[in-house]
Amino acid sequence: MLGVNRLRHWQAALAGIVVSAAIPLAAAPPEARPPAEPAKIRISVSPAGVARGGRAEVTLELTAASGVKINRYPKVKLSVAARAGVTSGGEAAVGNAAPPPLDQVNANYFDDVDPVRLGLTVDPAASPARHELDATVTYFYCVTASGFCAPSRSSVKIPLEVR
Repeated sequence: MLGVNRLRHWQAALAGIVVSAAIPLAAAPPEARPPAEPAKIRISVSPAGVARGGRAEVTLELTAASGVKINRYPKVKLSVAARAGVTSGGEAAVGNAAPPPLDQVNANYFDDVDPVRLGLTVDPAASPARHELDATVTYFYCVTASGFCAPSRSSVKIPLEVR
């Protein structure tokens, strides 16, 4: 019987920990909670139409929501998946390769996030058409009011017009 009572004790203790961990976030004022969209993602491609065998530059612009800071470390990253017959894809990033020293933690945040630029070569055999490339944007952010920090990962489509 002692084993069953001990198990119930641990279950009750664990439930209390889980509930007490959830209360601060649920009771936090709205500006301290993690936003549904921590940053606005804007993708552009230049030139608007690319010749087969040519190069296009994809630019990612990330604008933090009010009350949110975007981290320099880990880096803000744009990954474009390869698409057979269109492009081999690629990856580009901005930010820092290592965290800042503990006495300079605020140096880890962008004032304004630098644009991420990625060059893509169009396959010489690509069909002239509008193609949508699958891409992923990843970054870390922090809510200034609460100190809550988390990773963000968004799937985006890159419009690529091949002439």
